Amino acid sequence: MSNAWNQLWKVSVQSGHAVAVWRLPNQLSKQLIIDESGGRRLSEIDLAVLPKGFIVAPFEGNPYFLAANHIESIPITADPTAFLEQEPLHLEIDLEQQRYFTDQVALSVEKIQQGAFQKVVLSRTAEQFFDAHFDVLDAFDRLCVAYPTAFVCAVYLPDLGNTWLCATPETLVSQDRAGVFRTISLAGTHTALHSDGSLMSVQEVRWSQKEIEEQAYVSRYIIDCFKKIRLREYIENGPKTVLAGNLMHLKTEYLVDTMRFSYPGLISTMLGLLHPTSAVCGTPKEAAKAWIHAVEKHDRSLYSGYLGPVNVQEETHLFVNLRTVRLTQRVDCVQATYFAGCGITEESNPAKEWQETEMKCQTLQRVLSASL
Repeated sequence: MSNAWNQLWKVSVQSGHAVAVWRLPNQLSKQLIIDESGGRRLSEIDLAVLPKGFIVAPFEGNPYFLAANHIESIPITADPTAFLEQEPLHLEIDLEQQRYFTDQVALSVEKIQQGAFQKVVLSRTAEQFFDAHFDVLDAFDRLCVAYPTAFVCAVYLPDLGNTWLCATPETLVSQDRAGVFRTISLAGTHTALHSDGSLMSVQEVRWSQKEIEEQAYVSRYIIDCFKKIRLREYIENGPKTVLAGNLMHLKTEYLVDTMRFSYPGLISTMLGLLHPTSAVCGTPKEAAKAWIHAVEKHDRSLYSGYLGPVNVQEETHLFVNLRTVRLTQRVDCVQATYFAGCGITEESNPAKEWQETEMKCQTLQRVLSASL
């Protein structure tokens, strides 16, 4: 990251401004936006009338909006060799948390068998501590190199008093300048690495019935949302296996030409219907959400919410805030809190679900550790 941007970031944080830096998937440039007012909460969302800016929403509650008081773009300049030469550290497993999480997965499976809900997404956290001078924007650059197909973002909100960093593979909703609306269903998780550490090809992955079923729930949820608004003119591509860092997922993409079929306001309507999706909450939504509140001990905050640029260069791209870490500045260190979740269905195995959350935490942890 350029010294000028580092300085802008530090001054913005110290001055109580809201600031975000992001890189869209498969792009070679990054953007920075500063809202000198600190951002504002939105009581309702109509993306069409919002000015150019950046939106950040929690799992539950009203989103924050950062107006583009200052916005600029520069090319990605991180050195991939510098990242590859670093040895990752490893998070220490909290055995008590592991027992609690696997117990709750087992209990969730029982609830599913009893008909309480069809699927629920449980999450947990992991902690790591860095030197007080940990460089957020250096970590951002390294994530851009490590995960070129992800949406990479660092955002600071003075209301929360911390920075969130993510490298998420999941589009929630987007609309380009030609009026093409997109959303995806992304679920099912498989390691992308062989036992010797080499990368698998997508053809080598063998999906279990549980993982296929988990992805199907998310796809059906999107189609049900289309049915609610009587939208029939959509294109469905997938499911197919896609690579996201050190993990593989099943992905189906849905596209709508809003200009051709006259669907004004579709992106705002679908945003309201989709969030939180069954990929981060469950099915049915309200029953799954109630169970999450009952068993999760932590506040999800921005984890499994959404974030992204709005009306920047006549396009809007909002992503689910996954593969994410909250960075809190302490007097003598930076506390990193990783968030990871997994979809629980009737076929879930508690030990395997724990391992899935371990793999997801390591997606960011190995890159942040290399930033030391």
